[in-house]
Amino acid sequence: MNGKAEELIYRHFLNKFSEKTESCISAEIEMPVVNLKKQPVEPDFLQAMVKLLEHEFGFRAVGFTLDGFPIKAVGRVGDVFSFETSFNTIEFSMMKKRSVTELADVFYRYLRALKQLEKAHDHLICGIGVNPYAQYADPSPLGTPSMTAKSEFLRKFTNHHNGEIFHGFSASTQTHLDAKLPELPPLLNLLNGLAFADAILFANSLPFPHERAGWAAALPQSLRYELEKTVLCFRDVLWKLCEAPNTTAFEGEYRSVRDVINHLMALEVFIVSDGNGGYKPIRPVRFSDYFTNAENPEEDICCFRSLEPVAVSKHGTIEIRQTCTQPLSEIFTPVAFYAGIAENRLKALELVGTFRHENGLSDSGPALRRKAIRQREIAPGKAINRFIADLLAISSEGLKMRSLGEETYLDHLMHGKYFPECPAKRQLRLLNEGLNYEDILLAYGKMDKSSTRRNAGKEADI
Repeated sequence: MNGKAEELIYRHFLNKFSEKTESCISAEIEMPVVNLKKQPVEPDFLQAMVKLLEHEFGFRAVGFTLDGFPIKAVGRVGDVFSFETSFNTIEFSMMKKRSVTELADVFYRYLRALKQLEKAHDHLICGIGVNPYAQYADPSPLGTPSMTAKSEFLRKFTNHHNGEIFHGFSASTQTHLDAKLPELPPLLNLLNGLAFADAILFANSLPFPHERAGWAAALPQSLRYELEKTVLCFRDVLWKLCEAPNTTAFEGEYRSVRDVINHLMALEVFIVSDGNGGYKPIRPVRFSDYFTNAENPEEDICCFRSLEPVAVSKHGTIEIRQTCTQPLSEIFTPVAFYAGIAENRLKALELVGTFRHENGLSDSGPALRRKAIRQREIAPGKAINRFIADLLAISSEGLKMRSLGEETYLDHLMHGKYFPECPAKRQLRLLNEGLNYEDILLAYGKMDKSSTRRNAGKEADI
C-alpha cells in the first residue's frame, strides 16, 4: 500500500471525521441565473448581486477572474457566495449550523435581498436543477486559473473539444452531514442505497427547453440525442456525458473504513499545480499512483476531490451531491430529509433491506436511480408508494429525535395531493394543465410557498 497516498487521504479527509465533537449540518445551494430577455446574463446584474451582499451583509470579495471581475465573496460568519463554474449559476456555501432552520433563516435573508434586484435587471434566480435558458447562455467557464485548466482538460482528454463545461448548466442542493469515522461506511452505504428515492422525491431537471438551432454552445451529438428524451433528472445525464473523472456513482458496498480509503485512492488526479501559482491538466492518474512519485508535491492535492453523487468531502462531511436544486420555497426540504435519515439510520437501513428483499431487487441504488429518472418500473406502484411513505415517516421521526422543530420541512412531501410527486413530475403535470414553461419557471423562483400557488391568474397546486 502506498504510505504517502494513504497518509494524505487521512490528513485531508478522514482525520476530520475523527475530530468531530458535535453534529452539525450545512449545505451548498446552487441556483441558475437567467436573463428573461433570452440573452446571456448581463455583467451589471452579476456585479449588482456582489455589491448588494457587500453593502447589506458585510460580504468581502476574495476571488476574481483573471480580468478582475469578483466571483467569490465571504460573509462575516463564513458563508460564501460565488459563481459556480460559469456566470450562469450562483452558489451559497453555508457555514455549518446545529439545525436546518438556522441554515434556512440565514440563506433566505440573503436570497430575499438578491431577489429585489431581479425586476430592474429583467433577470431571474431559478429554483430548478438545470439552467432553463441554457440555449441562450454563454457556456464559457469562469476565467480563473482552475476553471481554465479544467476547460483545457476537456479539450485535451475528452470529446468536448471546445472545452465547454456542460455540467455547469446543472444546479444542486448539496447536503453536508457530519459523521464520526466508524459511522462513515454504513452511512455511505445507506445514502448510496437511497439514490433512487432521492430521484423519486427530488428530481427537478427536465431537459432544457430548446430549439434545434440557435444554440450559443456547440453541442456534442451525444447531448443533442439526450435532449430529445424524457428524463426527470437531466442533471444526471449532463454529469454522465461530461467525461470528467471522479463523477461516477459508487456501485459497491463499503465494509470498513479501509474500503473507504481504498476507494478514495482509486479516484483520479487530473488537475495539478503548474508550479507558478496556477494549474494545468494532466491525463487522469489514480491518486495512489500519482503520489507514488516523490517528485509530485503535496500541493497537487488542492484540486483533488470526489465529484460522486454521494461523496466524502475534505470538510469532514458526507456530501450528498445528487439532489436537484428545488423550487426556492422548498430548498431545504432535502436537507431536512437527509438530516432525519442520518439520525434514524438504523430504521432506514432496515426499511431499505426489507423493500429490496420483498421486491427481489439486486440492482444497486444508483442503478435503480437510473430507472427512476427515466420513469421505468422499479417495483409495483403500491410498493413504491408505501416505501416512500415509510421512508418519509422514518426521516420525520429522526427529525423529531433532534428536537429542533425541523420535521415541518417534510410536511408538503408527506401530505401532498399528488403523492409522491417530485418537482419534475409536477412540472409535467402543470404543463398538461395548461401552464406554460415561463409560468412554472417564475413560480419555482418564488421563495414564499403561498405565492407560488397562483400564477398568471390561475390556481396551480405546485
